[in-house]
Amino acid sequence: MHSGFESPFTRIHLLYHANINAITPEEIQPEINSHGYHLSPQQVKQELDHLTSEGYLTNKGSQYDITLSGKDELRNVQQHLESLYQEVIQIEPPTTEVAGFLGKTE
Repeated sequence: MHSGFESPFTRIHLLYHANINAITPEEIQPEINSHGYHLSPQQVKQELDHLTSEGYLTNKGSQYDITLSGKDELRNVQQHLESLYQEVIQIEPPTTEVAGFLGKTE
């Protein structure tokens, strides 16, 4: 995945795991990379620090935990992802109106 697309997915993934329980860069890096990302522990820490500076996480030592603002943002992202997933993956074929808009005809 191109790095321009990778960063938002990484941030969402980090918020998701921090919502389950507190995370450290060293512990979460293998999990993140198991999904096809290519991040070093330092890059993971940098992303966690960015999320902290934005108010989505707090950190105590090397532990990062989600804030109420982070929980709200994660819920918002999940709602948008659900809608995007339905459109992009298209479990159901598009309606005739949508197909026409997309330039697809039967």
